[in-house]
Amino acid sequence: MNIFNTNSKTLVNALRALTFCVLPLGLAACANSPNSTTPHSLDAPKLSKTTNTTSGAFYSGRYRNAFVDLGIATPEQVTQKVNDTYQQLFYSDSRGEGGKAVFFPVGEDMGFIKDIGSNDIRSEGMSYGMMIAVQMDDQAMFNKLWKFSKTYMQHEDGWHKDYFAWHLKPHAPFTKIDNNAAPDGELYFAMALMFAEHRWGAGEGIFQYKDEANVILNAMVNKPETDSQAPMFSRKQKQILFVTEKKTGLYTDPSYHVAAFYELFARWAEQDNQLWAEAAQVSRDYLYKASHPETGLYSEYATFDGTPQKTSFNAISHKSGYDAFRVIGNMAMDHHWFNADPRLQELAERMIGFYADEYTRKGQNYAVHEMDGEIVSAWGSSGQNAMNGTAAMITDSQEAKQFTERLWKQATPSGKWRYYDGLLHMFALLQMSGEYQIYGPTAANN
Repeated sequence: MNIFNTNSKTLVNALRALTFCVLPLGLAACANSPNSTTPHSLDAPKLSKTTNTTSGAFYSGRYRNAFVDLGIATPEQVTQKVNDTYQQLFYSDSRGEGGKAVFFPVGEDMGFIKDIGSNDIRSEGMSYGMMIAVQMDDQAMFNKLWKFSKTYMQHEDGWHKDYFAWHLKPHAPFTKIDNNAAPDGELYFAMALMFAEHRWGAGEGIFQYKDEANVILNAMVNKPETDSQAPMFSRKQKQILFVTEKKTGLYTDPSYHVAAFYELFARWAEQDNQLWAEAAQVSRDYLYKASHPETGLYSEYATFDGTPQKTSFNAISHKSGYDAFRVIGNMAMDHHWFNADPRLQELAERMIGFYADEYTRKGQNYAVHEMDGEIVSAWGSSGQNAMNGTAAMITDSQEAKQFTERLWKQATPSGKWRYYDGLLHMFALLQMSGEYQIYGPTAANN
């Protein structure tokens, strides 16, 4: 970033970015994690890092390798496991329904993440793939995913301009199945793009990553409201929506409340910084209100006050299922990066206590429950197991450690349902290995 270039960035925001690298966070943001020996591999094992008990990694620059700290694995084993998992999901040639990969190449310079079970391409998966690629220091993979998303998913005109169609057909000409957006996609696209510029620098055209991120953030907040549509981030509620269509009613999704991302947007976005800062605290308060007081479970969709929301595709309003898997992972990230809310420990212990009790009684955990704990599904989920494995980032309870041990032993998901389970599994490994990190503005960018 040139602080004297005011064409697209104000001097105030430029100085904020510059200051970022002088303050304590410089330990984390200005010194990127070690470069990899190949574009899609972690570097040699790093020494175990312990968390700062008074501040998060944003301030301390220290990222905890929980697998090592808990005596589950050696640094070498952790590095190997993270690399092997990434290779399987993103680089395996086994792509059939019973296969291993979720990434599908399109020519030499594009590719997509496929939901194998649903046979479509989703903005959720594309943005998740980009976040994983930037954390793995794999710019080539990141650019392929971003170019595909930009080419086939992002709207160029109309009310939805700059939003991404939430799913496409998985074959040429990759037509949009639904023009509407799923706001968690935009959230992850914007954050991944900012990390990309901070880690690798800006390229040309669509690879001016941070400019693209700011376009998305601006559209999320400032899209004009119409009789039928609302912007996907509510200024009034300071909360992200689940859908923008008014005919379905406006409500939110607890798993979209990623306070750690809002904290970073508050510091790095070109505009609406105060809104993002307030949204981070609103989300922390929201997750406390939306948690079941006994089980700690979350509904998949909820009103702005945390009350479970019934939808046309979710007959049980109090159902806690697939979307809700992600909440504890989001809380673990927020605690690890910012350590801003002591209530997260209470929430994590309540939830992990419920799952531990179920595991003891039933010999497994089930994927779908009502919020009071009643079992709805007859099956479990490796994605749920993975997210529960992040609880040890928030609490040092023995129950949390046991779930981290199960995450370590869990095989990388394959087969028909490997898309969602596999991406959550990869996220959990990155978190627990200390490799899910903040990349802030560097001296080179400034």
